[in-house]
Amino acid sequence: MKITSNKREGNKALIEVEEEYSRFEAAVENAYVDAGKDVRLPGFRPGKAPKKMVEQALSREAVEHHAAQNLVSDLYPKIIETEKLQPVDYPSVEIVQQEAGKPFIFKLTVELYPEVKLGKYKGLKVEKKTAEVPDEEIIKVLGNIQERFSPLNAEGKKDLLPLDDEFAKKVSKFGSLAELKEEIRGTMTKEKQAEAEADLKNQLVAAASAETKVDIPEAMVNREIDIMFDELKTSLAQSGLAVEDYLKGTKKEEKELREEMKKSAEIRVKGKIVLKAVSDAEKLEVTPAEMQGEIRLMAESVGEEVEPFAKKLGEGTKEYIADYLIRRKALDFLAEKADVKEAKS
Repeated sequence: MKITSNKREGNKALIEVEEEYSRFEAAVENAYVDAGKDVRLPGFRPGKAPKKMVEQALSREAVEHHAAQNLVSDLYPKIIETEKLQPVDYPSVEIVQQEAGKPFIFKLTVELYPEVKLGKYKGLKVEKKTAEVPDEEIIKVLGNIQERFSPLNAEGKKDLLPLDDEFAKKVSKFGSLAELKEEIRGTMTKEKQAEAEADLKNQLVAAASAETKVDIPEAMVNREIDIMFDELKTSLAQSGLAVEDYLKGTKKEEKELREEMKKSAEIRVKGKIVLKAVSDAEKLEVTPAEMQGEIRLMAESVGEEVEPFAKKLGEGTKEYIADYLIRRKALDFLAEKADVKEAKS
């Protein structure tokens, strides 16, 4: 195999490859053998007919087309390794020369992981939301509980129960209204803390993304739209709905919905690219123990034993987990190095 040219145009590599005709001829022979397994000829079991009869029964053009596809697929991993490419999608293939006695020549167009010009990512100025819970919010929650538990009178109106210790005993495991209030405050504080952390991280990714220059490959955006669409399916399924019901209710076609997701997908992809660039710049790594810990959590979440669960994971899934963990580490790094201002309550 000889790579005769490799040009880069933006996020695409345009590669021309030349292989000896003998290699293509061997691929054709193998294609005939494969096709012959499915050919049914009178008097012969599948795969047992003489080669000559099989060749007569098959279209030479179709067999050569299949052989060319197989040969390109066999050579592709070596091309990627030799040229040190990072593809983000399947390549498009153009056969340039496929003639008897002449070198087999083809062109590949490969969409690549983008070049990233990382901007400022340390000392990002962000504001963290407060997790304090005002008394008014607790009173509002108590009011909702009061409304739910109070009985209807003869006129069909609620006779609101007094908010006292007896009320707390009736609606909870607590013996006093003060204890019930503290439980509500604690629960709401945890929720607000989680919201504040999520908002802070979103701010950090947005701030680092704004400082970074990158041309996002369309293939990565399309894959992210697929992920978002699957997330929507999962969310709807938890409510007992199918995506078809959702589309019917919103009077939208799937294509239209996917188009609406595009902007958010671009933002999400850029965020992932930025976090990967930060992890590369800071030489962050995922340890085997961290991988094992994440796989353990995944196994526990579906009620499976860790070892059998881990054995079922394919290389693609493990790579996805590692990418997720490295991005999480990068995000923790941004938070650690950020200039965080606490918002006033």
